[in-house]
Amino acid sequence: MSETPLARRPLVQRWDTTRALLARELRIRYKGSAFGILWAVLSPLGTVAVLHLVFASILPLGVPHFALFLYLGMWPWTWLQASIDTGATTLLDNRDLVRTPFFPHVMLPVIVTGTNFVLYLFALPVLAVFMRTEGIAPSPLLGVLPLVWAAQGLFVLACVVLFAALSVVVRDVRHLLGVLLMLWFYCTPIFYEVGQVPAGLRGWLAINPMTTFIEAHRDVVMYQRMPDWPAVAAWACGSCLVIWAGLGLYRVLQDQFIEA
Repeated sequence: MSETPLARRPLVQRWDTTRALLARELRIRYKGSAFGILWAVLSPLGTVAVLHLVFASILPLGVPHFALFLYLGMWPWTWLQASIDTGATTLLDNRDLVRTPFFPHVMLPVIVTGTNFVLYLFALPVLAVFMRTEGIAPSPLLGVLPLVWAAQGLFVLACVVLFAALSVVVRDVRHLLGVLLMLWFYCTPIFYEVGQVPAGLRGWLAINPMTTFIEAHRDVVMYQRMPDWPAVAAWACGSCLVIWAGLGLYRVLQDQFIEA
């Protein structure tokens, strides 16, 4: 039996709500800013410039095509960090929506993750500039990048779902996130190669999901080879489990969300 228009209406309304919240999130984030949404590109570029100065001129690491290598580390990392930074307090910052009857609380982490993915896509022209500067020609393998994005998107959403809920229950979480993210940053091969890490520590990098996603970006764009699909798929499946558990956690903590 085909779906009636009445049955489809809640899905249409959900989609319209999602689009409206995405647009609102983008407007609020850069309201009053001189450069506006350009900061989504300028901020990671500033970090790339600083790290390039340090690790290409002052303490050279000897990584070939270092500018592109570094950008392919910062680009996916910025999506994760920005999503966690804003997503950790999304349930607290949107109390009116959280207290609205029948509003699905998990939609707020979805909005945060989706908004930062839109900003992530705005940086694609910058990637093209780096590839041209470093003499890396586009490859047909670029067509598999959306699969990497989908897998990382699930992981980013899982992190936001988890930290958003924890921040409501334990208010100290948002204050600890700065230290956690800084530690995570340096334990991720963003400005160094995995092979430059002592052999005894490489196992720790292997259990870092961002190692898999950053290396997948570099494999496809820079080295023009297929990424480690089993590792990418494993983290994507694990993220789905976290999201599923998060949905149950949101139902359990629903009253605390409303009273926060």
